[in-house]
Amino acid sequence: MTITAQKAPDLASGLGSEQRADERIKLRLEGKLFVPAEEITLDCLIVDLSAGGAGIYCAEPPPLNTFVVLYVNGFGRFEGVATRYIKGELGLRFVCKDAKRKRLQEDLDSYVKEGLLGITRLRRFQRSSPRAPIDHFTRTNGSVVPCELIDISLQGVSLRTKVHPPIGEIIEVGATKGWVIRHFDDCIGVQFLQRPIPGAASDVR
Repeated sequence: MTITAQKAPDLASGLGSEQRADERIKLRLEGKLFVPAEEITLDCLIVDLSAGGAGIYCAEPPPLNTFVVLYVNGFGRFEGVATRYIKGELGLRFVCKDAKRKRLQEDLDSYVKEGLLGITRLRRFQRSSPRAPIDHFTRTNGSVVPCELIDISLQGVSLRTKVHPPIGEIIEVGATKGWVIRHFDDCIGVQFLQRPIPGAASDVR
């Protein structure tokens, strides 16, 4: 769900100049909020986004200062910390390197001009066929599900499987956790919650 992107007015007059440097873009995008400490995934609505953070709405927001991982539809995955909660809106401050902040700013510029299509054109994580075999994944309830690895990148993986866990469920692929973000006819798309562990694919037995 999207609406025309707009630049949001600066409401952070009480913040330092460094915190105000990232211009917020007003939008409406669906997303997922993962809380590692509780291993729960929440549906959320992103209402503003910048290279430094986001404003979101979710049914059960985590406490302030909680470390979270935000998945924004079309933009990707961002680690951050809950910093404020005002009138139902949870504010997140992203914790990421300058290179990723720069990429996000470029994506936001493209979104303002062309919508999500512009971001698709800027996709940077080249996917490749895996070298090491992965033939199953593990669900939250501990069940092991046979699968076939279609492709993999630093961001995520596509798995061919007859079982489609619900969107948002956390699964383990090798030694790496990820959440299910897409369903296709005979496969699922998984977004990693952390960078894949070297050799994780070959560790799968």
